[in-house]
Amino acid sequence: MIGGVNYTSSQLASIYNTGNQQLASTLTKIASGRKFQSAAEDLLGFIRSNKLSNEISGYQKIKENLTEFKTFTSAAVQAGGAIYEDLTKLKNLAEQYSATTDTDVQDQLKAEFNSLKTQIVKALTNSKVDGKDIMQASTAIASVVLNPQGGNTLAMNFSAVSASGDIDSMDIETVTVEDVDAEIEKMLTYLSEAKAFDSIASQQLKLNDTIISSKEAVKSLITEVDEAAETSKMIDQSVRQQAAVSMIAQANLSRQSVLKLYM
Repeated sequence: MIGGVNYTSSQLASIYNTGNQQLASTLTKIASGRKFQSAAEDLLGFIRSNKLSNEISGYQKIKENLTEFKTFTSAAVQAGGAIYEDLTKLKNLAEQYSATTDTDVQDQLKAEFNSLKTQIVKALTNSKVDGKDIMQASTAIASVVLNPQGGNTLAMNFSAVSASGDIDSMDIETVTVEDVDAEIEKMLTYLSEAKAFDSIASQQLKLNDTIISSKEAVKSLITEVDEAAETSKMIDQSVRQQAAVSMIAQANLSRQSVLKLYM
């Protein structure tokens, strides 16, 4: 009979220790916020989590590159817009010059024309981002890969842009409206393309953020602990532990009662 009591006490102690380990594991999960810490705990979840982490990292790198790419597109929009406006003013000065015979007015218009022409030439030759000339045509100025696996690249290149030498050679006394219009048309094309590239970059950044958020949400479902479920489990385990402690205490009392029969 004493052996039976000892066996029962041993079993209850084993149940208590197992329950204690389960409770500790549950509390650790709640504290860490993670369902598993290593591949040994959940191999499939661990593999999927790592795959998603790599994909998220890839899209975060693309976001960095897109942000840098947008630096070029934004600068192109700003510089192209300013030069387009100045060329329009240059055309107006040329029209005013040809429309008057007043030499004093012509001298004033010529001075304004030459000053504005110098400003345009400087803008065309000094518009650079990270040392790269953004005022050039038929050459990729900047590019960015849009997919972590590669194969989809957005490259910024322009089909037309005014040449600083052509602007610098203009003389208000001989230049025609058509000459200036041709340069305005080039810069209008440049500006339109720059705005298109800038818009695409903005849209890609938003899309990239959506992809990152979606993948992070999926990853959280795989890796983050369900607090409600784990809390419920913790309460259940705590109740079981209290019951085990109570049964151990009763077993000890029964053992002591049996021993008294032999004393």
